[in-house]
Amino acid sequence: MLEILFLKLKNTLINNSRIFIVVLGMAIILSSSCVYETYTQDVHEEQEKLISSYTQHGKYTYTAPVTEINPLYSKGTRLEMGKPMYFFAVSPTLDVSFAYNLNATDSTNLRVECETVVVATSRENSGESQKIVWEKEFPVEEMGYVNIGNKDVLIHEFSLNVSEIQSKVTKIQDQIKYSSDTTIEIVTHVNYKGEINGEEINNTTDFALPLVINSAYYKMPEKLEFNESTDTYKKFQVKKEPSVSAIKLPLSLFLLSTILIGALIPCTKMTKVDPELIKKLEKEQKYLPFIKFISKGKVPDNWDSLMQVEIYSLQDLVDAAVDMNERVVNDIESGAYFIIHDNVLYIFFDISLKESENEN
Repeated sequence: MLEILFLKLKNTLINNSRIFIVVLGMAIILSSSCVYETYTQDVHEEQEKLISSYTQHGKYTYTAPVTEINPLYSKGTRLEMGKPMYFFAVSPTLDVSFAYNLNATDSTNLRVECETVVVATSRENSGESQKIVWEKEFPVEEMGYVNIGNKDVLIHEFSLNVSEIQSKVTKIQDQIKYSSDTTIEIVTHVNYKGEINGEEINNTTDFALPLVINSAYYKMPEKLEFNESTDTYKKFQVKKEPSVSAIKLPLSLFLLSTILIGALIPCTKMTKVDPELIKKLEKEQKYLPFIKFISKGKVPDNWDSLMQVEIYSLQDLVDAAVDMNERVVNDIESGAYFIIHDNVLYIFFDISLKESENEN
């Protein structure tokens, strides 16, 4: 069976090899032009490049001097940072130091001023957000403009009477008769202007430190250090290089077509297999299951005098021969297969053989 398929395929390739070569040649032209166009087309993409970057650092440190007579500490003692709470009856005042510096990727030449305020804010829930009901700023300390360079540290010191702030907030609540929870923050506004990385800058950064105030004490947060980075990007167009995946399909088609053309060119010079040989092999393949029931012979001369029964398939004739305990005889010249039993001629004519003779 495989031999017959191979011979038929060979004849098909020989008959149509020139057509296949033309089609594959067109595929080579199209795929190569596609690859060329992909590599030569002017495609750009937008990219961002970091051209300037700087980071501002702000750090609070503090001590709480003991200014009131109390049973815990002697007057004049300084309570260091990190205590869970500070009592108004012991140390109502904070001494705070705020350190600021700016670290740029290139250079810095700035004039900086600091202003520290205490901001009291009352908020009310409104759906998923909060709205400010009232807000009040209490000035604490200002420091005029000073010049600083890259990584230079600016120290801004101030004292804050927390007990006094509590009294002011309570007074506002009493006057407006609205005593909801109020958040209190120490906020240092850093105003800076000048040149950073060769670019003129005039801006303000706020460093907020939350302060929790109770009726008898106040608390300082654990986080006392803050960083804020500012990056400046510039957008520009760059030529996009074609990726291998973009030409994978046309390149594969080009290579495959080239290989197939190389394989088909010898087919144009090959000789076709004789179709009669293929038909003979097909016939042999078709009748191979019945070969053990068939003998070669010749139709008798007096076959016209016998009663004749025409059978329409070799399978039926073989089945009849088995039932009659006879063998099937094949007359190669006439292409007839027959059985003679009880003066009856059972015969089957190979139509494919007759068609072959008619074609010839």
